[in-house]
Amino acid sequence: FPLYTRLHRHMPSLYTYSLIVFGLYAFFSSCQKDTFNTDSGSQIIINRDTLWFDTVFTKVNGTTPKSVNKQILIFNPYDQRIKTSIRLGGGDQSHFRLNVDGEPGSSFTDIELFPNDSIFIFVEVHPNPNNNSPDFNPLIIRDSILFNTNGNKSKTMLIGWGQDAHYIFRDSIEVDTTWANDKLPIVVYGYCYVKPNVKLNIEAGMNIHFAPRSWLFVEGTLAMKGSKDKPVMMQGDRLQPSWEEKSGQWGGIWISHPSHSNTIEHALIKNGTVGVYCDSVPGDLSKPNVTIQKTMIRNMRFDGISGKGSTIHVENSVSSNCGRFTFLGANGGNYTVLNSTFYTGGRDFFRQEPTFAYLNRRRDEFGSILETYDIQFKFINNIIDGILKDSEIGEDIDYSKVITPSVVDYNLLKTNKSIYSSTGSNNIINQNPLFKDAYNYNFDLDTLSAAKDLGVRLTPDISDDFLDRPRLNTPDIGAFESQY
Repeated sequence: FPLYTRLHRHMPSLYTYSLIVFGLYAFFSSCQKDTFNTDSGSQIIINRDTLWFDTVFTKVNGTTPKSVNKQILIFNPYDQRIKTSIRLGGGDQSHFRLNVDGEPGSSFTDIELFPNDSIFIFVEVHPNPNNNSPDFNPLIIRDSILFNTNGNKSKTMLIGWGQDAHYIFRDSIEVDTTWANDKLPIVVYGYCYVKPNVKLNIEAGMNIHFAPRSWLFVEGTLAMKGSKDKPVMMQGDRLQPSWEEKSGQWGGIWISHPSHSNTIEHALIKNGTVGVYCDSVPGDLSKPNVTIQKTMIRNMRFDGISGKGSTIHVENSVSSNCGRFTFLGANGGNYTVLNSTFYTGGRDFFRQEPTFAYLNRRRDEFGSILETYDIQFKFINNIIDGILKDSEIGEDIDYSKVITPSVVDYNLLKTNKSIYSSTGSNNIINQNPLFKDAYNYNFDLDTLSAAKDLGVRLTPDISDDFLDRPRLNTPDIGAFESQY
């Protein structure tokens, strides 16, 4: 009884104490959620770093272009409210449209997210199908949603198709296919892969565009046949004048085992990383990995034509303005280059290596020889020139591995190496080819060119030039037969 009395006497104070503790907890908890998280280390969570609109939005009915509606979720992972600002990188001029938590617009300031809560951003794209001007409607429309949370910046990329075209989105060609000129270009995003035992024909006049880091991978067979008046065009997807001659906009043509007998004729391949690359594909004389004729490859960030242990035939073609080599035959192989022009000036690149090189030694980073390979080469009637002071033709050759016959003759070469001017050689050394306008890729020969009438007739005969003009009995050196 005395103990019960004492407990009973203190119960009101214990009850009051509990209410006070609970009230304080509720108060501080409420205050914490009512305050904003301003910590510079805090960041919202965005569920998409890239939003794809991989549907063609042109050729729609009605006057207003229609778009798929896509969503982005942004989430506040903290126990306090947080503010973020959201805007379209392209602003009001963007082809994309935003709706943030029910409100349309292109810029939103101090959007509140409740603790452990999220909101949706709805996105649409609105190209104009009646305006295919590259300044207004690029082939591929790009923008980004920019987020700024407590000074932390992040973004979600927006990518959609703009003009009316055939789009290839990371896809493979699994049956024999022909790309013919039906007035719509081909646009490749990511890659187009020609599978083994499958043939891709590309006909005259086709325009093929590639997004950044996109490639044409060939393990089957590529037959590209343009004409003088309707060459096949391969380039990046940026068509504005300021992008017309910028290198590195896309990957290139990558030929891999077991591919052989590929042909490229009357094509313009420009503004990529590598024009045509044969990756360790041996081939043989009857089945070269690739035969390139009457084609101009220019403005490559690395190489124009490149092969490793490959069989490559080049004829009446031009490779120009490349950051590394206009032509590279590495790890041995079999290379035939006839009546072609290789030149890199000072337009865009600073170089230390020659523009044309062939080698059958593979070295490590310290210069030590790791392996040597068999090599055979036939370089006749070519112009190899550029702005380097010393030599624009380079070699690293173990001559015990050179297969005969191999020859470098009747070329116009810029070089200080005596092997190209030894007794019996018909090479012309350090004379000006006098191109009409090398800066603007006109490699036709001017009146007083040192390359005129100093070539040799070949077997089998090369009867015409890059522009289908007839070769004279004593042909000019290079890809063009002078008209003077």
